[in-house]
Amino acid sequence: MGKEHHHHKPRTAEEYKQFIKNAGLSFTKPRLAILEILVRDHGPFSADEIFKKLPEKMCDLATVFRTLKQFKEKNLINPVKFDEDFTRYEFNDPHHHHHHIICTQCQKMQTIEDCFLEQFEKKLQKMGFREISHSLEFQGVCPRCANA
Repeated sequence: MGKEHHHHKPRTAEEYKQFIKNAGLSFTKPRLAILEILVRDHGPFSADEIFKKLPEKMCDLATVFRTLKQFKEKNLINPVKFDEDFTRYEFNDPHHHHHHIICTQCQKMQTIEDCFLEQFEKKLQKMGFREISHSLEFQGVCPRCANA
């Protein structure tokens, strides 16, 4: 599975601006800050968690929800649904698709670096499907909890 997190070089504010502009959104401070949290701290985070990480008085929670909704519509971020009554979001890195496994006991999440479904998606493309996406989450008991 490889390292738990491999970090690319940190992205610059310029790159974040580009991501936002490429998505066809205008550039605002809250948008930049929210995107930066999602990329840098590597979610998936809920709207509340993102709101708590933002500088005080930058924007209200409603703005965070609205921004996440816009980012999602533009495919900048992916919704990640665990067995919770809210949605988490993570940056949809064009160069890096992955999945997660969450421990059913301690709730700690780990990233699974390889996506073995990409070949599967290629097959579906050959069948003529377009704009294919998938979402897959694993649950299990992590080694630490298993040995407790």
